[in-house]
Amino acid sequence: MEKESNLNNSIEANFNSKSNVVFKGFNELQDKGGDIIAPFACTTLIVKDTNNNVYHGRGMELTFGEGLSSLTYYPKGFNFQHLAPNQTKGLAYTAKYAVMAVTTPISAFDPKCAMEGFNDAGLAFSLNMMPAPPLKDLTQDQYPNSVPFASFGEWTLANFATVAELKAGVTNGVVFWSEELAMLGGLKTPFHFAVYDKTGGSVVVEVKNGALIIYDNPTGVMTNGPEFPWHIENLNNYAHMTNVETVVGQVGDVKLRQPDSGIATSVLPASATSVGRFVKAVYYSAFANRVENPDIQLAELGHVMNNFDRPKNITKELAAAEKPDGTPAKYMTEFTLWIVLTDLTRGIMNVRLYDSLNYQTFTFEQFKDKTDEVSILLK
Repeated sequence: MEKESNLNNSIEANFNSKSNVVFKGFNELQDKGGDIIAPFACTTLIVKDTNNNVYHGRGMELTFGEGLSSLTYYPKGFNFQHLAPNQTKGLAYTAKYAVMAVTTPISAFDPKCAMEGFNDAGLAFSLNMMPAPPLKDLTQDQYPNSVPFASFGEWTLANFATVAELKAGVTNGVVFWSEELAMLGGLKTPFHFAVYDKTGGSVVVEVKNGALIIYDNPTGVMTNGPEFPWHIENLNNYAHMTNVETVVGQVGDVKLRQPDSGIATSVLPASATSVGRFVKAVYYSAFANRVENPDIQLAELGHVMNNFDRPKNITKELAAAEKPDGTPAKYMTEFTLWIVLTDLTRGIMNVRLYDSLNYQTFTFEQFKDKTDEVSILLK
């Protein structure tokens, strides 16, 4: 708030009332959030088969976390209740649908925060990092109807079957609050969410000006910051994307022939940044091979997601500088903790961990007789 106030004062100080012009220094253009950075990166997307069934892929990148994730199942009728900001009981709600999620203990109050999941109605979500100002503080009379924003995906899967239902019901009897998360350096729930249904419905849910804002998402893709509208605007710079190879060309009097295949992808960003991954994910999801067999389509999705699999040490950031006593510098490296492939129609979730070449498969069918929560440590 202090930075915002300083910026507003600066604008007022540089306002020329005679010409109705505001003058801004370059440092003001760069002041977009201080030192907040994303400690993990993720890519989520959907593809369709020839029958328009939807398959959801998501990669989870972190600098830590091996051995912390679980596959958690909640049966239909399961009772959820999280804490309000003052640690009293928040909103109580009962799952209308069975829910399967990959959970991680990022919250001090919830050891099973859902990072990724879907329900047996075919609604899916991904929680991705996006540093942004938190939701507005709640008043105490709102506490009994409150849900931590980190639990937005879980709340969505418990209550809705489609994206349309979510859009209609997100304001009914519930308010969300931004919890300070020690695991993320004290940031206040710096997330946004992608939500999909088995008909292809897709939205992105973000926080703007202290309130939730929901964007329709015809791309079916989401990565991290900046805000979702920025990514869509940036896509206009790639209007020339196509998967059709241009093998022969001519520049002036010189005729050219590409000696290999793959030139179509030269238009894509090379970096693994959220901006680069968003463009690449739009390309790969739009042009993914579509088949009729759902098992083969899941394999096709796996090939797509391989393009977003980050090995350790390929990029690294300085975590601690070298000390005068000769203690060497320390670095941290982001890597793909897990990749999830989900068949929204058949109720199948495949999870591959960093140290494995193969996917573990979980289905709603295998949990159909369970009447209570089931949590399986992924290892």
